Amino acid sequence: MTAPFRFETVAHLESPAGLSASSLDSLREAIERAPDDSIFQHVTRIPARHPHARDLPANDFARWVGTALQAPEAAERLAFAGADPSRPIAEVRAALLAALERVPARDRRREVSEDAILRFVQARSVRVPLDIEAVTPAEAIGLWPQLDAGSVFYHLIEAPLRGNTGTSLAAWLRAQGAGGLARAAEEEVAEGRPLERLRRELGARWRRSLIGRRIAEKAGAPEAERRRDATATIARLAERLRTEGETR
Repeated sequence: MTAPFRFETVAHLESPAGLSASSLDSLREAIERAPDDSIFQHVTRIPARHPHARDLPANDFARWVGTALQAPEAAERLAFAGADPSRPIAEVRAALLAALERVPARDRRREVSEDAILRFVQARSVRVPLDIEAVTPAEAIGLWPQLDAGSVFYHLIEAPLRGNTGTSLAAWLRAQGAGGLARAAEEEVAEGRPLERLRRELGARWRRSLIGRRIAEKAGAPEAERRRDATATIARLAERLRTEGETR
């Protein structure tokens, strides 16, 4: 049995990465050396939080190349290379480098003035425990409505992107033998919904998946227990219908 899953929320603290670029050549060198936190901050963070939003700005590298270096074709290639927020950071880095490799050598050497140099930053993820933990997948589903948007983003999106399997909720569910719940989480993330909608719809999908399991478990229960459960279910339904009728 795996350890309990401890839910956390996350804040991102920015700091200088100690790297800069004044040309496409130096940009390529800096991207090669930049820590994952810096690539995440400059390229992945915004589209990962707003995956299907319209008119998002291009990633920082593409925007700088298009404005400071006045190289629209290279900027377009860099924007395309960082457009998919679901790709691991290593793949994003490789795509950025490949895009820069396709620029003619004479164009890669052109430099900007001192005041237009691109300064790399990195965003360190500061994880804050929520004092919420789940021992079983069913407990995780029950606790799901208590999480904030930062926690949903970190455990479902950021942790897998960064390869942090120890804090990936889908990885923990799979280790617990709940592969179906893990797949549901990954499928909902792939839909690219806003965080609040992601939390709501994934929670509903998880709860529905437990209904069949509960029915199967109750099938083997004593007759008296099944009758008590049926009576309680009918009472809850009647109360819900009464409440809805009063609010109309």
